[in-house]
Amino acid sequence: MHRLTGLLLLLLAAACGNPVDATYAGDPLVTLRGEASLSATDRPDGPVRLTLAWYPGLVDDSAVPPSAPASILTEDVPFQATFPADFALPLHQPPPAGARVAVGGQVRGRAATGFLLAYRDLNGNERLDTRPSTGAGPSQDRVVGASWGGVDSYVLLYVEEAQDPGTGLKRGFNLLHVTPEGGEVLPLDAPIPLALSAGGPLLDLLACETAWDGLPDSELPCGLSFEPPPPQPGTLRVEGTVSLEVRAVRVNLSVIRDDVWLSDATVTLGGRPIPYTNERGAYFLEEADSTLLTEGGTVELVARWGDTVTRRLLTVPEGFSITSPAPGAQVRAGTEFDVEWTASTGAVGYAATLLAPDGQQGYFAFVSETSTPLRAPPSEGPATLRVAAVSRPTDLSRLGWLEVECVRTRPLTVVP
Repeated sequence: MHRLTGLLLLLLAAACGNPVDATYAGDPLVTLRGEASLSATDRPDGPVRLTLAWYPGLVDDSAVPPSAPASILTEDVPFQATFPADFALPLHQPPPAGARVAVGGQVRGRAATGFLLAYRDLNGNERLDTRPSTGAGPSQDRVVGASWGGVDSYVLLYVEEAQDPGTGLKRGFNLLHVTPEGGEVLPLDAPIPLALSAGGPLLDLLACETAWDGLPDSELPCGLSFEPPPPQPGTLRVEGTVSLEVRAVRVNLSVIRDDVWLSDATVTLGGRPIPYTNERGAYFLEEADSTLLTEGGTVELVARWGDTVTRRLLTVPEGFSITSPAPGAQVRAGTEFDVEWTASTGAVGYAATLLAPDGQQGYFAFVSETSTPLRAPPSEGPATLRVAAVSRPTDLSRLGWLEVECVRTRPLTVVP
C-alpha cells in the first residue's frame, strides 16, 4: 500500500445542481464491496438504499471550493433484522465530466471524488434527492451512513491520467483509506465498512445543494439545524455513571421524567435490577466481584415507568494502563506532577483524580489526551490516583447524560 499525505482531509459537499440518477447495463468497470453495520444506539427506522455520490472536486494542496454532488447512482441494499450485512455496488461508467476537476498538487490531470452514502428513501422515488438551499421541498430523504467522516474514511478517487508510481494511484478508479494522519491506497476489492444510524444534519450536509463554507453563523445550510432536538414530553431520561474497575462494578443513576426525579421506576442493566436507595436518592448497585460488566463489552440499560420505556446501549472502554507515576511513587504536597497512561479503545476522554489521604476526592482533570498534570493535596500521607477511560452514548441530549467508566488506580504517597 502507498501513503498519501494531505489528500482528501476536508469535507466536500454543497452548491447547486441536481443529481443524475442513471441505470447502466453490461459488465461493471468495478464493484465496490463492504459491510453495513448498525449503530449501537440509534438506528435507521426502515429500509435503506445505497448510493455513490460523485463530487466535482478534491481537497489537496490546491483545494477547490465545496460543491454539491454532480451525480448520484443508486442501488438497493436490503434492510435486514440481523446485521452486519454484506453489500456490493457495481459501477458501469466512469464519473461524468462535470464531476471531474483539475486538482494539481500530487494528482496529475483531472479527478473526481466519490463517497458511498446510505439513505432512507422517504418519498419512494428510488433516488437520493438533494436538499434545496432553502430547506423546503417535497423530499426529505435522510442520509443515514457515509464512507466519509470520523477518523476512518473510505473514498473512491477517479483519475484520468497515469500518475507518478510513488503515489500508488492508477489511471481510473482508486480506493483510498483516509485518516487524520494521511491516506493510503487500498485494493479496489478491499471491504468498505459502512455504519448505519438514524442520521443527522452532518450526514444530510452531503446532499445539500448550497455551499456552507464561509456562510455567516446566522445562516443555516439547506435549512439544517445542528441544535439537538429537545426530548419529547414524557421521555424517561437516565443520568449518572456506570463504572468498572477490574471486576468491581458501581452503578449510580437517576431517572427523570419532565424534570421530576422518579423513585418508583424500574431500572435494569444487562437484565440485572438496579434498586432505588433512599439514603443515596439514586438507583444504586455496588459489587466487588461482578460479572455484570466486561471491558469492551456492551450492555443494555432499560428504564420503565408505567407504559414509558427508555432503552440505551452502553459500551465499556477497554485496554489501557497508567504508565506514570510508578506504583508507590512519592509526590510533594501542594505541587504539580504529571500523570500519563496508554490509550483506551472506545474512550472519548479520561478523568484523572487524586484521592486525598483523608479519603476525600482531591484534584480532578478531564482531558482527551493521554496525560495531564495534577496537583497534590496539601495534606500528607497515602493517596490514590484514579484514571477513568470514559465513553458516552450518542443520545445524551435526548435521553440524559451518562458516562461509562473503565477505571485504573495506583497508590501514591504525598510527602512534605
